[in-house]
Parts: sequence; C-alpha cells; structure tokens
Amino acid sequence: MESAIQLMELQHETKQSPKWTRLLVWSTLGSTIGAAVPGGYCMGIINNPAVHMRSWCAATLLQNYGMQLTPAGLDTLWASIVSIYLIGGVLGSACAGWAANRFGRRGCFLLSGSLLLLAAMGFFSCRWLQSVELLLLCRLVVGLGAGLITTGLPMYHSEIAALPQRGTLGASCAVGFSVGIVLAQICSMEALLGGEQHWHLALGFYVVFMAICYAPYRCYAESPKWLYIVKQQREQALHMLVRLRGGNIGLQSEIQAMEQEAAGKCSSRSLGEVLKDPKMLLPLVLICAYQGGQQLTGCSSIFYYSVSIFRSSGLSPRTAELLSLCAGNVNLATSLLNPWLMAQFNRRTLMLLSSFFCALLMFAFGLLVEYSAMIPWLIYGTIASIFLYLIAFQLALGAMPSFIGTELFEVPSRSVANSLGNQTGWSCNFLVGFLFPTMHSLMGSWVFLLFSMFSALLFLLTKFYLPETRGREVSEVAELVSHGFRSKVL
Repeated sequence: MESAIQLMELQHETKQSPKWTRLLVWSTLGSTIGAAVPGGYCMGIINNPAVHMRSWCAATLLQNYGMQLTPAGLDTLWASIVSIYLIGGVLGSACAGWAANRFGRRGCFLLSGSLLLLAAMGFFSCRWLQSVELLLLCRLVVGLGAGLITTGLPMYHSEIAALPQRGTLGASCAVGFSVGIVLAQICSMEALLGGEQHWHLALGFYVVFMAICYAPYRCYAESPKWLYIVKQQREQALHMLVRLRGGNIGLQSEIQAMEQEAAGKCSSRSLGEVLKDPKMLLPLVLICAYQGGQQLTGCSSIFYYSVSIFRSSGLSPRTAELLSLCAGNVNLATSLLNPWLMAQFNRRTLMLLSSFFCALLMFAFGLLVEYSAMIPWLIYGTIASIFLYLIAFQLALGAMPSFIGTELFEVPSRSVANSLGNQTGWSCNFLVGFLFPTMHSLMGSWVFLLFSMFSALLFLLTKFYLPETRGREVSEVAELVSHGFRSKVL
C-alpha cells in the first residue's frame, strides 16, 4: 500500500511542470551574463582591430628591442596572440574539474571572474605600458578563466535545473558565448572602440558585464547535487532544492535520484579512476568527440578569421567588417532558439540534422570560394553558405557539446569527464586558431573540405552511438552507454 502511494506521488510530480523561481532565473541569468558573455567576448574581440593591433605590436617591439619583424614573423606573433587564449582554455579546463569539486560550482564561477578581472586591468594598461608581453599574458589569463567557465557553468546550470528544464538551462552557456561574440564585434568596430587609439579599451570592456553580475554573487544558488553528493551536506542541499523549486511539493523524485547517485558511490572520482573504468569508454569518446568536433567543423575559423576570409574573397575591408558582424548576429539569433529547441526536440534528432547540414554547407563553401575568383557572382553563394552554416551549427553543435556531459555522466565522474572533454575542445580550438592561416595559405579553400569531413564523422558517431538523453535520468543514460562500443543505445 505504501509503495503504491509513493508511485502515485511520483506520477503526480511528473505531470507537474517545474516552477521558474526567481532564484533559479536570477542564478542562470547572472552567471551567464557575468561569465559566459565575457568568455565569448574575449573570443570574438580579436577579429576587427587586428590591423591596428598588429601594427602596434610591430612598432612596440621595434621601439623596445630594436626588433624588425618580417611579415612571416608578424604573422607568427599574431597567431600566438590569438591562440594563447586557447592554451589558457586548455589549462583552465584541466583545473576545472578539481576546482568545481573543491570550491563548488558557484565557487568555480567566482574563481573564473577573478581571473577575467585581472586580465581586464592588464588589457587597459598594455598600450600605456608599451608591453606586448603583458598583452600575451592577459590573453593567457582570460583563456584560463574561459576554460573554467566552459567546464563549470554548464554543470552548474544543469544541476540547479529540474529534469524538464535541464536542456533549456544547459544551453545557456553556449548562448552567452554567442552574445559575447556579437558584443565584441560591435564594440570593436572602427567607429566605436576598434580604432588605432582605443583597441585596448575594447579588449577589456567586458568588465562592465562582470561588474553588474558579480556584485550580487552571494545571492546565487549553489548546486544541490554538489552539496548532497560531493560535500554530503544533506540538509543544506535539501534547503537549496526547496528554494530553487519554490516549495517542497514535488521534490520526491529529485531527492530519490540524488540518493540513487550517492548510494554506494564515492563523492567524487579521480581522472585515473574514470579512465580505467571500462563503463566510461563510450561516454568519454562521445564527450571528447563532440567538444573537439565542435571546433574542427570550422566554426572557429569563421569566428577568428571571418574578416580575412571575406577580404580574400574580393570584398572591401568595410564590407568584410559588416558581413562579419552580420554573421555574428545570425549566429546569435539562432543560438537564442537553443533553449527552446533543447526543450522541445530530441537531442539525437537535432545533432543528426546539425552535423549533416554543417558537412554539406562547409563542403559547398569550400567549392564556392575556390571558384569565386573565376566567377565573381559566386561570392553571393559563399556569403549565403556561411550564414546557413551558422544556422545549422547552432541547431545542436553550438550548444549540445557544452552540456551533454552532464546528461551522460553521474555526479562522481561528471566534473572530471567534463574537464577532459573541455580540454579536448580547447586543444582543437587552439589547433584551428594557430594552424588555420598556414593551412589556408598552403591548401587554399580546400581546407574547408577538411572541416566538412569532421562534420560527417560526427554525423556517423551520433547515428550509431549517441543515446537519447532528453527527459531521462542520468543513471538510466549511464547504463545505456556502459558497454562501450557494444552498447545498444537505441
């Protein structure tokens, strides 16, 4: 009789839609605007003022050290300035699993903010101090902060959300990065802060968003799952859960899910334990493939070098700058649909569509760029294919890799697995950012066909090995992928 009553209570809970409480909304918005937006801003800010920054670097090195850079040497220095942000991202991701467990998901958010604040002060000072070294150091530091953000923030959002809200909140980090990229493109326009005298102000302008959102930091929620399973502070976890859900009605299923994850398991697992566990093989392959593949499908080359790509297609500098801004806005507009898409449609379906059309459109873009010099009107096709590619990318490839780990791994393994996945993503981002100019000069537009191939591989991986995670408890998904490549995920 008692079990029947509990079953009826659980069925009643599943029919109730979870509340969007003030604490839940404020914690998500504040952490997204204060952390994800600055992370995306630092990724996109380097594009428009590149000409002025390169000139300043050459002049500063000549003045300080009498070093006359060749064009090839200046290209290498500039690639280093772009890519050292990504090296910082790799290092930040490597530390993020430990930081998220040691200081909590909210504490990891505070740590990343401290790094971003230090870097902003350096950006404001580097031109005044005539120091290229300080510019490089600050790019490394913002990369460290962004690495912490991309690992810790999706975990934080997914763990404060109820099960039906998980996809919506899980996409918030990716949306924040897209907003940051567009804001960077606007702030770094020649008419605003992207000119010869003000580019250093543009680099650190993200501190404005941080000031607004970090001030009420103590009012943000902590992850109930981290409190319950990692810290084993059961009372505090239940109290936080009640505040996040707006009452204690309908919490039985969430409490039982946390108890199930905590039962018979250690509070957290080390990297060695996760790597040695054969049950972790397939989910690790999935998260690393999606995080790395997200960069290897070509999106990074567009975000970093869109202005140069448009210029190389024969467009004027002004037109190239405006088209780069339009591309950023298309990317942002589509990314704003991500929370709704993740709530309404299955993950597998979206990822299959996204990877298929990214492969097709990147292939078309490579061909069109190759022949646009001979047939000038093909330039319109290249512009259309870039915009359509960004729409296809944001269907799933833009958002899902950032939170899919929280739906594949249970709490003890989650922070380490997400950290490993993000290290893979940042490493691939670095490879694309650093090697793309060289590969483009050697291979021409055929390099985009290589990006198309990676999208095709992700399509095949999704078709055969990604289980549907929407609306499922993590323990159920973990069981589906626990037999490696012999798992029957469908």
